[in-house]
Amino acid sequence: MNVNYIGPLRKQQGLTQTELGDRLGVTRQTVAVWERGERLPSFGQISRIADALNVPVDLFIKPTEGDPITLLFRADDSAALTAALKAQIQVQVEDYVGLEEELGETPALPPAWPLDTYDEAKAERIARELRDFLGVEDAPLGDVINLMEDKGFKVILTSLPAGVSGFSAYTEEWGGVIVVNADKPVERQYFTALHELAHLVCHRKDYQSGNVPGVRDPREKIANHVAGGMLLSRETMERELRGFQHQWLPEPLLINLKRRYSVSMRTVLMRAKQLDMITAKQCGQQIGKLTKEYGREDEPAHLKRHRDLFLNVDGKDIEGAGVARTRLERLVYEAASKEMITRSRAAEILNMPAMQVRRNLGAWTSDGAGAAD
Repeated sequence: MNVNYIGPLRKQQGLTQTELGDRLGVTRQTVAVWERGERLPSFGQISRIADALNVPVDLFIKPTEGDPITLLFRADDSAALTAALKAQIQVQVEDYVGLEEELGETPALPPAWPLDTYDEAKAERIARELRDFLGVEDAPLGDVINLMEDKGFKVILTSLPAGVSGFSAYTEEWGGVIVVNADKPVERQYFTALHELAHLVCHRKDYQSGNVPGVRDPREKIANHVAGGMLLSRETMERELRGFQHQWLPEPLLINLKRRYSVSMRTVLMRAKQLDMITAKQCGQQIGKLTKEYGREDEPAHLKRHRDLFLNVDGKDIEGAGVARTRLERLVYEAASKEMITRSRAAEILNMPAMQVRRNLGAWTSDGAGAAD
């Protein structure tokens, strides 16, 4: 039983020992002795701990050594990749891979186009190639996470420390894994997913070596450029900013582009600077104005993901709607409907109450969703 993960995961969620104890119905002292390994929680308590920390219960009960395949990780801030967080993602991906194998689905790994030295023309070309790889050509990307999941990537949204937007991992057998901070604004989640895709394409040797550069390294500039180029191609920017080049970009124009292309206003400004449509000074001034008015990460006109349209005002699923809102959920319900896994196993994988899984599975099968897939 891997109780040594309780403390790091609790801190990752921003909880004190007292707050976790309140969720579990135990004292702070009990949580402390568990974290020190002086006493083991019961299996029932481990299940409740996993639920409280929003992680799979397997994380605490699976062996930590001897895995035949181990993910290779990369993060812009390597300190964010704690052993507990790596183990959490490893378990989730193992479940994901098991479902893919059962259902005959192929994991996705993007082509490798190594680029370690910043080259604007090469970054633009890679962005175009990746748009083709995702099958979008010149169209707006829309829901980036859904798009990447449909292509076969494993995109995992989870709570991460506030300073971490996301990170990525891969193996040749399991494909690409992109982890995104679920607490960030939607437009930031989309940019992060594409930023990590760029690292998978351009900097795959970093995952092998574990030698990850700092934020000022050219590889960060490359990943940012590729992500921006995928969201807003050069042709799109030239068309949309015709008549506004080398002028102050009005906030209503930025909001309009944000809504139509699912991109932050800051990314529009950065792309305009990259393409020499505005100066670096103007870009800094306009981003500074946004930060002064809305904060470092917030902006007006908050975006919503398509899956969030199936949530009521309390943030809960509308009954009978949006049953499978992610690729993982679709795989789980499809496997459960074909009796490849049990309902209790489905609940474990999704970290969801068994009753909710039962209701969702009923709606899935009554809609004929399993047959359609």
